Amino acid sequence: MILTLNKVMNDLEKIRKGMGKSTSLINSPNTSDLKDCCFASALKSFGHNMTRVPITSAKLVNIQKKISRELSKTIILNGLPSCKAEETQKAQCESSYSEVTSQTFVQNLLTLLQKIYTSQA
Repeated sequence: MILTLNKVMNDLEKIRKGMGKSTSLINSPNTSDLKDCCFASALKSFGHNMTRVPITSAKLVNIQKKISRELSKTIILNGLPSCKAEETQKAQCESSYSEVTSQTFVQNLLTLLQKIYTSQA
């Protein structure tokens, strides 16, 4: 799991550096106050919306698709804190998803991946 997270974070850095100054708005979980029970739904949201990040380079588009696939892999999802359905519902995971710029979206995803990484190390 650590290797997969590392790979995704490195790829995400490539995306971040290669992004333009687009003002596209994308729904993003607020990672500053995200509860552990919400990590899985946040990753699913990031994976789903990753392809909405505006990219111009064909090489980066392939990396973008790869990140989207990697975020849904069971090796990552199985390593997340497991919560009962009522705990997840009580945490109101998806209520904190607001529209942010694509740059903020990528930074939020990177922050979440770093949180998950440090909890596993």
